[in-house]
Amino acid sequence: MAQINGTSLADRISGYDFADWIAGREGNDWINGQGGHDSIHGGAGHDSLFGAAGDDDIEGGAGNDLLDGGRGNDELDGGAGNDRLLGGLGHDELDGGAGDDLLQGGIGNDTLDGGLGRDRLYGGSGADVFEFERGDGRDRIMDFQNGLDRIALDDFSRAQLNGVIASARQQGGDLVLTLSADSSIVLESFSKSQLDASDFLL
Repeated sequence: MAQINGTSLADRISGYDFADWIAGREGNDWINGQGGHDSIHGGAGHDSLFGAAGDDDIEGGAGNDLLDGGRGNDELDGGAGNDRLLGGLGHDELDGGAGDDLLQGGIGNDTLDGGLGRDRLYGGSGADVFEFERGDGRDRIMDFQNGLDRIALDDFSRAQLNGVIASARQQGGDLVLTLSADSSIVLESFSKSQLDASDFLL
């Protein structure tokens, strides 16, 4: 495994066609892992991080970062900041972290967790799972596919789930689910008549 460390400046780093460990450190870095199962860490700064081929582990760190998994079953963690996470092709896990993030699963059965902040989530094609817990903020699922995608609610009982479903309210063409006083989910272009317990995981 090649180990590559950046500097405190804005670095441009390309890995090799095998497993790399790459750390950008400070600065607004551009990193491409190329082939192989890479571990890429942006560090501080507004970074652009690309996994390319392989099952990659990409962490944005502090800053407003772009994380692109490319091909493979990737794990993307935006960290602090307003980040954009692109799963690409494969069964990916996306975690926005703190900040107002945009998560796009792409092609495959993906898991998306916006984390803290006002996040926008696109599952893309495939059977996707959107994860939430109380206190996450006010998020929007832009393309929830009824009968295919699922919403996973952490630490909710069956009775509490029934309460979420019963209190769901229509807001124009969208459906609003209230999880707590400071957290909610908006399902874009979705009606209350479509919603039932089968759309959820506990």
